[in-house]
Amino acid sequence: MKRSHAKTVNQTFSIPAEIAHELHVYIKRREMSLFVSEAIRKELELRKNELKEAYIAMSEDEEQSAMLKEWEGTVADGIEEEEW
Repeated sequence: MKRSHAKTVNQTFSIPAEIAHELHVYIKRREMSLFVSEAIRKELELRKNELKEAYIAMSEDEEQSAMLKEWEGTVADGIEEEEW
């Protein structure tokens, strides 16, 4: 696995015990953060692609497209891109 020199942030969250056990069995302690980061990155990419595909499908449907235009101004409200 490649090492990233990006800024890091400590996160605390819970995972099921069986997943934690497997993580400790199959991943070296020093590689856990990178492993988890890469797993999250892959899942986020999948979800972004699903959202993009749904947005495209909606824009191709005339009835949905009209509704989409009503929402376009509010889609990004309250969302700020931050450098972590």
